[in-house]
Amino acid sequence: MEISLSRGEIELLKELHSKGGKAKLDDLKLDKSKAAAWANLLKDKGLLTIRERRKRYLTLSDRGRKHLQEGLPEEKLIRLLRARGGKASLEELRSHLAGEEFNVALGEGQKKGLIRLEKSEKGTFALLVGEEVPERSILERLSSAPLEESEVDPTTLKSLKRRGLVEVVERTEVEMELTDLGRQAAEGRIKVVEEVGKLTRDLILTGEWRKRKLKAYDVKASPPITYPGKPHPYVHFLEEVREILIGMGFVEVKSPIVEAEFWNFDILFQAQDHPAREVHDSYQVAFPSEGADLSAYSSLVERVRMTHEHGWETGSKGWGYRWSFDIARRLILRSQTTAASARTLASGLEVPSKIFAIDKVFRPETPDKTHAIEFHQCEGVVLAEDMNVRHLMGFLAEFAKQLGFKEVKFKPAYFPFTEPSVEAYVKHETLGWIEIAGSGLFRPEMLIPMGYDYPKVQALAWGIGIGRLAMIRLGLDDIRELHSQNLEYLRRAKLVW
Repeated sequence: MEISLSRGEIELLKELHSKGGKAKLDDLKLDKSKAAAWANLLKDKGLLTIRERRKRYLTLSDRGRKHLQEGLPEEKLIRLLRARGGKASLEELRSHLAGEEFNVALGEGQKKGLIRLEKSEKGTFALLVGEEVPERSILERLSSAPLEESEVDPTTLKSLKRRGLVEVVERTEVEMELTDLGRQAAEGRIKVVEEVGKLTRDLILTGEWRKRKLKAYDVKASPPITYPGKPHPYVHFLEEVREILIGMGFVEVKSPIVEAEFWNFDILFQAQDHPAREVHDSYQVAFPSEGADLSAYSSLVERVRMTHEHGWETGSKGWGYRWSFDIARRLILRSQTTAASARTLASGLEVPSKIFAIDKVFRPETPDKTHAIEFHQCEGVVLAEDMNVRHLMGFLAEFAKQLGFKEVKFKPAYFPFTEPSVEAYVKHETLGWIEIAGSGLFRPEMLIPMGYDYPKVQALAWGIGIGRLAMIRLGLDDIRELHSQNLEYLRRAKLVW
């Protein structure tokens, strides 16, 4: 009987035998990645067994390192009480510990039985009754090397995790052991023939090829999985939307991320006391604080001012308040891509024209599965004569069809700068009807100050939360996954055209 092995397999076989036939991968002198590959080959040939165990180790967190050097809050409290003979008033202790640190020290001190509170007519006092802090010894041990979770007392472990003093790292421990057949091969009781993977020039010239055995290839073996470079699925989807709109005759426009409230709100006839303009609905820029330069648009700014205050020549009564130039100049992070449409329209857009914008907007939200503080919007505007709501619904229906949705429906809605306004819905196979866009015709208070011959010239407009459509297309239920950096997901995600 003989066994054909590569040189690497033979080296691993010999090293395992030198260690008594059993060793962990990390203890081998061989290259770890190569040894792991050779081990799997030897396992398939019945020469060794492989056991994998996942272990959880603790390491110091940044907070843990800080408290290791400076002391835990309860340790600082112990030192203060010890220096005062074991008793001090809470007011005095609070003056030596920061607010949050004092609360933690008091809570942990009572929980661990280190202090006892005593009330009297002179106030509340803390008495020192113990000094043992279990976390201290663990932090000191972790400063030298990681510890297995199983090495730490469960109660102390729970406290370390709760307080953010440690981080948990999972590691896979690989152990290999020779089988009886493997021991016989390592000891020479079974003949081992060194095989080669390819016939080289030197093997031919020296005649060494006669003593070697060429490695047999398994033509039924599956090839290794490869992951070629490709676009991020969300970026790919946005490019698809961009191509659809360009194919429908639209031209892409851009606007700054840091925008003046004038372009983000005022020119859209959105009142300066509108709730959306408060700090909880938009990010105001602290620096620079002087505001945007609108001097190049002085005549437009004046028309917008009059429209807000009394309606100017729009047929509207306006909002009936004193418009503030300083508010209009304030800088914010763009909260809607309509700012890009407004800038383009104000530049004197040719009639007819079709424009769109796909860009990031920013709003103070509490991040969760359906909300993000930074997300993409898709804005579209059709500027032409004699347009109406039927044309608007036609554009939206065609756009939805191009994205693969077969059924579309509309219902009346209200939006601050369009009238009439409609919401668009598409039918999803499993989720049912889903809103995809708010839309409408721009109000005269917006178009007339920009110089357009309203009502002869109309502007159809819509805004799409494109992230919602992307989630449907990519099969996601959390908007945060649109920006996923999970390599396993990115490698396997399909790109759908």
